[in-house]
Amino acid sequence: MNARPRTPDMDQFLALLLQRRTALTASLREALSASGQGNPATRGGEVHDWKDDAFAEALKNTQSTEIAHLQTDLAAVRAALQRIEDGTYGDCVDCGREIGRERLQVQPAAPRCLACQQKAELGAAKPRIATGL
Repeated sequence: MNARPRTPDMDQFLALLLQRRTALTASLREALSASGQGNPATRGGEVHDWKDDAFAEALKNTQSTEIAHLQTDLAAVRAALQRIEDGTYGDCVDCGREIGRERLQVQPAAPRCLACQQKAELGAAKPRIATGL
């Protein structure tokens, strides 16, 4: 893979990625802070209610999922910023071909070209069957 020279497009993608990193970091801080709150159903001598417990558990699961998604998105943005630093941004991490400006405009942190991304998604979606061999 050849390192790509910096272009106006690259500067645009860098700005988008930096903005996205800032937004994700703030959202992650907020989500982590919100998830640290205690169960409101058990505060201050209130009567115990199983529905409140179920709601609190559902909220906790939703918050955990949101945090995981934010962390995944933030890791992808950081990896893209590292590829800019390395001079490999815009090259598919699997095949090495150019990802394409249109794809990067939609998903600036995309690590793969469309063809390789589709292969990766299809591979992840296939059920793994143990053959015992």
